[in-house]
Amino acid sequence: MSRQSSLAYETVRKWILDGEYEPGQRLVEEDVARRVGVSRTSLRDCLRRLAADGLVHTAPGRGTFVLELDTGEVDEVFQLRSMLEGHGAALAAQHGDATHFDTLARVAEAIDELLNRRDVEESALYAQFQTHNTAFHLTLLEASRSARLQSMARSLIEVPLVALKQHTWPGEVSVRRSNAQHHELIEALRARDPVLARLTVQAHILGARPRAMVAARAAASS
Repeated sequence: MSRQSSLAYETVRKWILDGEYEPGQRLVEEDVARRVGVSRTSLRDCLRRLAADGLVHTAPGRGTFVLELDTGEVDEVFQLRSMLEGHGAALAAQHGDATHFDTLARVAEAIDELLNRRDVEESALYAQFQTHNTAFHLTLLEASRSARLQSMARSLIEVPLVALKQHTWPGEVSVRRSNAQHHELIEALRARDPVLARLTVQAHILGARPRAMVAARAAASS
């Protein structure tokens, strides 16, 4: 990939993850290329890579669109994450080192500090929490020392926050409870307990699903 294509990929990927492009929004090649400052050829290379990441999709004759998830797909993201990251947590308890665990602790402490601030609106707090939360879970994957697992799970962790906002919203997921679970996970990792680490992460991820989604799933299975 050329330098221009790499620039376009990193830039447009960040805009999607940050929600500057909304779910379902069409990415007009000429407009996006002009905004990034690259050629349309470089932008097309970028879009192909973003499609491979699952962040955009191309509809023949219609163009390229930002990822848009329905309720079932969002639920599947949580289910897959619980399985993959549960396995990753078990591996991290066995193979991670103090550097990984210290990094996780610093992220959890940063979230604690965020929660103690009184000058941050709820929506902004939620967005900042998501940034820290993504860093936490990516670090956990690194601690697993499994390159294959990192490759499989990374795209699920980095599903754009804006795509999930269709199904969840500030206040519904308890940031304080979520971070308490982060601290519990760190304790399990430092204790080198793979079973507890796996179960803690799985409960943590599944517990973050929107309540309406959980209710719908229960109704469908009854």
